[in-house]
Amino acid sequence: MSVERTALFTRTRLYLGGYFVLWTAVLVLLRIYEGFDASEAVIALIILGVIFPALAMFVTRNVPALPYSVRQPRNESLFLMAYLALVAWVLVSGFGLVAHITVEPRHVIALLGVKLIVFVIFPLAIILAPRRYRVAELIPISQKWRELRPALWMSLIAILMQSFLGRGLHDIREAHLPIWVLTVATPLSFIWLMIEVGIVEEFFFRVLLQERLATSLRSPWGGLVVAALLFGLVHAPGFYFRPGGTQEALAEHPTLAFAIGYSIVLTSLAGLFLGVLWMRTKNFAVLVIVHAATDSLPNLLPWIRSFHLMR
Repeated sequence: MSVERTALFTRTRLYLGGYFVLWTAVLVLLRIYEGFDASEAVIALIILGVIFPALAMFVTRNVPALPYSVRQPRNESLFLMAYLALVAWVLVSGFGLVAHITVEPRHVIALLGVKLIVFVIFPLAIILAPRRYRVAELIPISQKWRELRPALWMSLIAILMQSFLGRGLHDIREAHLPIWVLTVATPLSFIWLMIEVGIVEEFFFRVLLQERLATSLRSPWGGLVVAALLFGLVHAPGFYFRPGGTQEALAEHPTLAFAIGYSIVLTSLAGLFLGVLWMRTKNFAVLVIVHAATDSLPNLLPWIRSFHLMR
């Protein structure tokens, strides 16, 4: 094994080991000081932190990654990291203003607009401003069947997981919705999620942040782990200020420490397998489809209610 490959392998073990040590420490602290039931987090770790990344590696084994290059990884990484501080402020203040819009679907539409501005439009404009990139270089997309096949397999696996372990399918059955509502709402809500969680979150955290961190740290897994942690932590303000607006089983008034810890031991895990898909394919379309599919069942009924398709 060459010196460079040995160094890369060492850095990979360091970052992955560091993540799981941090995850374990946070879970222990949550258990001791917040009385958190660790069983949900352990199950999530096994599924999202081990099984799903392994499956993502398997389904992408014969899929060539699309070409992607980073012109100035250090400067762009520093900008994105600093920008996250601004994002934290917007999550607290800007989304707080949106929360005052109580009429649906105006509220969810306004919320989507803020997310698109914060996570897509503004950072994309800043990265494009020096004219070092074309849009197609920043957002690589392939619609060829071979490159999209991993999206199909991981989407089916994610939906099956949600069907057996989540409450989404149970809540849909209990709602006794007319067939026409499900027929109309299912594809429309999926398209909505492709924008809200697929384009919004995957563009910023995987395409921009993870790739630049990976280049700066000289470790694909290092970029993946750090981006996954930041992906989890950016959800903490929502868990703290608006726990009722999330799809999580949170107390009515969680502490800030609990919100941060919860975002690490649960939400960051989703960033691991999504990060593997990006690392292996560099295909933005795969990320958008899989993330939307992962969130489809738990979000279908809330989407139907927001757009008044049921009484």
